[in-house]
Amino acid sequence: MQNEKVYRIQTDSYKPKEIYPSSLKLGGAHPEGDHISFTNYYMELNGKPYFAVCGEFHYSRYPETEWDTELQKMKLSGITVIPTYIFWNHHEEMEGEFHWEGNLNLRKFVEVCGRNGLYVILRIGPFCHGEVRNGGLPDWLFGRAFDVRSNDEGYLNYVSRLYNEIGKQAAGLLYKDGGPVIGIQLENEFRAAAALWEMTAKQGDEYMSGGTGGAEHIIRLKELAQEAGLTAPIYSITGWGNAPVPEDEVLPLYGGYAYTPWTVNEKQQQQKPTAEYLFTDYHNDTNEARDFAPPYARTKYPFACCEMGGGMQAWYLARFQVDPESVLAMSLVKIASGCNFIGYYMFHGGTNPIGKTGYLNESTTPKITYDFQAPIGEFGQIRASNHLIRPLHYFLQTFGGLLAPMGTLLPEGASGLQPEDTETLRFSVRTDGHTGFLFVNNYQDHIEMSEHEGIRFAIELGGETLAFPRTKPLTVRPNASFFLPMNMNLSGVQLRSATAQPVTLQQSGDVNTYFFLMLEGNDGEFVLGDQGVASIEVDRGVVVHEESREYIITVSSDTSSLIRIYCQDGSEVRIYAMTAAEAALMWELDKDGDKQILFSTAVPVWSDKGIEFVTSSSFTVREYEGASKNGFTSYQVHVPEKKPELPIVRIHDHKVALRFTPDVMDDLEDLILNISYTGNVGYAFSDGQLFHDHFHNGDPWEIGLARFPQVLQAGGIVLETTPLRIGKTTFSDDNNMAAEQRFEGEKIAVFHDITAVPIYRGRMNLGRK
Repeated sequence: MQNEKVYRIQTDSYKPKEIYPSSLKLGGAHPEGDHISFTNYYMELNGKPYFAVCGEFHYSRYPETEWDTELQKMKLSGITVIPTYIFWNHHEEMEGEFHWEGNLNLRKFVEVCGRNGLYVILRIGPFCHGEVRNGGLPDWLFGRAFDVRSNDEGYLNYVSRLYNEIGKQAAGLLYKDGGPVIGIQLENEFRAAAALWEMTAKQGDEYMSGGTGGAEHIIRLKELAQEAGLTAPIYSITGWGNAPVPEDEVLPLYGGYAYTPWTVNEKQQQQKPTAEYLFTDYHNDTNEARDFAPPYARTKYPFACCEMGGGMQAWYLARFQVDPESVLAMSLVKIASGCNFIGYYMFHGGTNPIGKTGYLNESTTPKITYDFQAPIGEFGQIRASNHLIRPLHYFLQTFGGLLAPMGTLLPEGASGLQPEDTETLRFSVRTDGHTGFLFVNNYQDHIEMSEHEGIRFAIELGGETLAFPRTKPLTVRPNASFFLPMNMNLSGVQLRSATAQPVTLQQSGDVNTYFFLMLEGNDGEFVLGDQGVASIEVDRGVVVHEESREYIITVSSDTSSLIRIYCQDGSEVRIYAMTAAEAALMWELDKDGDKQILFSTAVPVWSDKGIEFVTSSSFTVREYEGASKNGFTSYQVHVPEKKPELPIVRIHDHKVALRFTPDVMDDLEDLILNISYTGNVGYAFSDGQLFHDHFHNGDPWEIGLARFPQVLQAGGIVLETTPLRIGKTTFSDDNNMAAEQRFEGEKIAVFHDITAVPIYRGRMNLGRK
């Protein structure tokens, strides 16, 4: 074919990754025998690589009655570890008055995490940031005879008191006691970032200290945490921004954001592309690693992440719409670059509580909403980014131990690429020298990437060159990011190469089924060695047995297909090649220690009655049953169609009133308002009280009414928006008393359309049609 291009990676000088026990003074044992440890490259569970997938969720920003359902959604999304901030000013807003009840019940939250099989990392501060007033430090802590975020004894005495209160709540829930708490994060962004000092009159340019005391301060915080009984296998800090890293005492964690509102201001209103989508080698002391220059040898500790942007909160001067593809691409680039421990901030959105002293938000952000455009929204919505990254998380849970020891190999010239380069194909390999995975990324924030057609690869592995695809070359579309297996062992069958992404494995008797996600617009090609293979059947596709003693199986990218490989020893290996659309419907449940694979638009959650589904409409469930010949059983689920009446009174274009009856929520899990408007800031009032808000960014404004029972009881709300101004403001100085602002341009403030989406929750017994 004309215009084909072959991309190569040479492995002549490749040496297996040097992996050895870490010098970190971390690790710990569970009473039931499990133990956590670290090598210099990855975390271990019971002496084997463990690939943690962390997703931030803030309990104090969510109703305690919904924690169980939302944590189940996070587990279903492939999250294994829940980091959570403990905001000091949420718990001790008034000095000496600690509150740990209701939505502040840290102990209950950790217990619910444990019941759902999720580990927990407590981010104990005292400074947290998290777009909270003063970074979480209470107002009353200022104006004292000491500096905050310092080694002053006066400050540390208050910190010690806080830690002791947290220690009481966590007592008996630590890993050493049989609980789920495996980690303690000390401080946050120490010496790297601060927060607005919200008590000052002039907002936006007066910040508290970024921290003093260096590594000694981190050590003192660790000592205070241990004295408070907060003992865990992992002590961590955020490592970016010149953070002091006390040697071998803490695991430094990193991250990256595609959307950086802190770089946007009135003079620079457009963000520049970031370097987050360029492959590098973080765990290498000789190669360039862009701006990653820690104060220790890069191979000394694992490269681990706690804050990869799962979205971004709207800031007043930065109204981003987060590309769903940005989340997946960042994960893949970090993993390809040597990250064996990923973490999202945020993975689940929330709602800011209102305090006794007023609003507890940072003034650059909305007062109430903390949706963050996260993979799971403020009201439990499963977002498009979730569907993209969920298959990756299932892969990491199933095959992370295979991937973790593999080193990173970059093609020639990769270290010199710049974010603005839209023409060069970005790719990388992780390998042990014999097997591996090829990573490709064609997403870049704040710029449009070019399409690449006629793509083939030639990768040296095990002394030979693995060339693929064998049939049609690949087309890499803009915003696409994916990884492909090379020489992967499928229960004794050798998968030489594939143009599809491995997702998970289900074992059922003598049948092992491997699920693969095909790339949009590219046929799935599977090249199998024929050793040990008796025959192959394909539901939809073509099988060719080559003279090279290989099978080449091709499946159209617009249809899923089950491939049955019958082995000479009597076992059966299956490959289920999924379209991208079907992979977005896939849910992996833990059923009595076994994997249960479902495909559904509805979200399955466990209750004491069995599996229940959260949905907005009738739906179909397809359950994969590996022991059956056909593989799948389908169920139709009908839900009652309820059309809530929400009479709308248009007071002005920019102000409307909605009324509803007391039974509007009957038989519903939630009722989500979907508000289309153009304006600057949207406000929702009930009985004159602000209960929700939204910084307009072009996306619909969503409000889940079940979150606000007082609003339902009042029976109505008022929505108002301030004008979006397109133009410029000038000042007239001819007034003797004060300068007068004059705006020239267009002002828009109008509500276009308001709809209500009912959310149902119902139970069904799988196993019966």
